[in-house]
Amino acid sequence: MREWNDCVDLEFEQAGKRKFDLVVGADSLHSKVRSLVFGPHDRFEKRLDYMVTASETTGYRPRDDGVYVMFSDPGRMVGRVTLRDDLTLFLFVFTLDAVELGSLSDRSGHKAVLHARCGDNVWECLRTLDALEHTNDLYFDRVSQVRMPKWSRGRVALVGDAAYCVSLMVGQGSTLVITGAYVLASELKKSSGRHIDGFANYEKVLRAFIGVKQRGAERFAGAFAPKTRWRLFLRNQIINVAAIPGFARITFG
Repeated sequence: MREWNDCVDLEFEQAGKRKFDLVVGADSLHSKVRSLVFGPHDRFEKRLDYMVTASETTGYRPRDDGVYVMFSDPGRMVGRVTLRDDLTLFLFVFTLDAVELGSLSDRSGHKAVLHARCGDNVWECLRTLDALEHTNDLYFDRVSQVRMPKWSRGRVALVGDAAYCVSLMVGQGSTLVITGAYVLASELKKSSGRHIDGFANYEKVLRAFIGVKQRGAERFAGAFAPKTRWRLFLRNQIINVAAIPGFARITFG
């Protein structure tokens, strides 16, 4: 990628070179566009002290349709939810020391980490890990947010997780990238071709809103895998009370 006064030159791996008036990166937490224009990922990553792993497998039993089932003890959570076509999605959230982790690119070690953290004979942990031995489709990453001082530079802007990832634990990635794209398009139209103004107004409109989302997500992250038995007990009581009609809406909005 190379930026000029009137355009941006892009060279694609499979589509050659092309010129664009503007470039918008909407390419996830580990955005390639962001790394090319703004610098390495770790400059903007805020770690929330957890790891997350997700994977799918077919034919897992038991199968509880329409229910998210989870097991928790201090520092970890193992959950499953049914999908179509006899698929089950597994989600693991756990604390992990950086020394234990090693490199995120070391795919061969990820299942070993899972076995070390979740391989004891409680609940369905061993059965779940056995099911994952039959799949190579394994998502393994730190639970992180992206926090950037600016979401644009020159003729390049970022939207969604590339600019302001809230975190996988609370979701909303699709919602926020659609919201960001809508606001950005609106502000570019209002700016009548003055992209610098459009980018600045896009950020002005959304910055406070995104800040609220990220701070809320940071507080909520510990609810997935509370680190102490007291916090785990408290989390479970809140979940139980939230089943009271109207309580969750009043308390959590």
